[in-house]
Amino acid sequence: MNQEVVKARKELYAKRETERNLPCYLSGLAGVYYRMANYNLAMQYTSFAEAVAEGDLVLSPQAKAYADTLKEQIDCLATDGFADAEDGLQTVISLRKELTTAMQALTAYTDRLYLHEYVLARLTPEMEGTVEEIDGNAALEEISSFLFFDEEQEGLLARVSAVVSELPVRMTKAKFMEWVRSTASVYADADGETLDRVFYMLYSASGLYEPEGMELFPECKEALSALNAVDYRNMTEDGYRKAKEVLDQVTEFIGSVSEAYFSLTEIANSLMTVLLTGNYVMPEDLAATKGCREIYRILRDAVDFNDAALVEAFGTFEGLPEEIEEFLFKEEGYFDELPVDEKLLDAMMQKVLYHRVQLARRLHTTSIFVELEQKEVQSESFEAALDAFCVAITEALESGQRALNRGRMARVIQNLPLPFTKKSDIQKYILASFENCHDMSEKTAAMRAIRELAEGM
Repeated sequence: MNQEVVKARKELYAKRETERNLPCYLSGLAGVYYRMANYNLAMQYTSFAEAVAEGDLVLSPQAKAYADTLKEQIDCLATDGFADAEDGLQTVISLRKELTTAMQALTAYTDRLYLHEYVLARLTPEMEGTVEEIDGNAALEEISSFLFFDEEQEGLLARVSAVVSELPVRMTKAKFMEWVRSTASVYADADGETLDRVFYMLYSASGLYEPEGMELFPECKEALSALNAVDYRNMTEDGYRKAKEVLDQVTEFIGSVSEAYFSLTEIANSLMTVLLTGNYVMPEDLAATKGCREIYRILRDAVDFNDAALVEAFGTFEGLPEEIEEFLFKEEGYFDELPVDEKLLDAMMQKVLYHRVQLARRLHTTSIFVELEQKEVQSESFEAALDAFCVAITEALESGQRALNRGRMARVIQNLPLPFTKKSDIQKYILASFENCHDMSEKTAAMRAIRELAEGM
């Protein structure tokens, strides 16, 4: 089948017998995605069901409702039935949108909570009585030995960016805004898609991104409100302990919910691909995925993860996902450049199948939460987008506590290009960060974080 797909694609590129080769190519590629999605779905759904059954994955009531909806659709696959595929597809699309909205909200809460984690981490040495005497010059020497052991450009930039994000931030708001405007200027001529991505990143990093769905998690809102009320400037040991407890609890909550939603979205992506392509596949595709439907049947009728029949069903497609993955890695790039247009697709009645294969291709990425609909491109100019961001972060800095402001600045700096052009510029910035910081607890925390980076890189 894969050879037939390649042959049809080559003929299309050569503009030979389009009437025969276009349907052959699209239906063949649909079959490849159908097989791959079934193999993924069988593995993902089994792992998910086993984790839930053994208590390794605890579902919230909402996650349980999502899981039940997906189970209903997967149970239908066990009988080879595609009669309700279109209704099922719309159900899964709607569910996936809800999951994506929820995950965006959880990510936004995580970004905001990180600012509090940043502050508490810098208070930890003082509160735990483990403050070290950090000398600026000695710190510079230690950090330099880590940064410059290998001056290969890409690795060096990654290390410098990571270190800068951990250094004490000691600059005025005016100096910080100058840094933002200066370093962001590299994007002045970027296209709309790049600008969207850059400013989304900056709003997220600074804790200013407010997506839909924040109201879905009152636990996160309550925890964030409690942490926002903490007086970090006059922190006591009891206040530190309580703030740390609130942060740890909400972090555990977000981790648990995110793990479940991540798994559910993986399952939804694979199921959506099966439903997108199921009505277009060939008998050989159905035969190649017979073991998957047996797995769905076993999981529908009984939950025994040691069942010999389950093991045998997995054995029917052992090694096949890797073969398909290799094929798609080589083949997918050709799809975007296929010499067809909407007029031709309409004339040959292949438009629906083409766009379904296009969706299947998007779902077959390493990005679980990939956007499936064409996103509206940034219409603002770079200058307007930068001005809007600068206004938003200036307001946040003016109303925020100094300790939180430093965390916000550190996160934004980390997500912008570095302004350094020479090794001496980097060393000068590092030394100034330590010399202008008179809080030994913060300097201790910064050095410990940088040492962890050095050990992990």
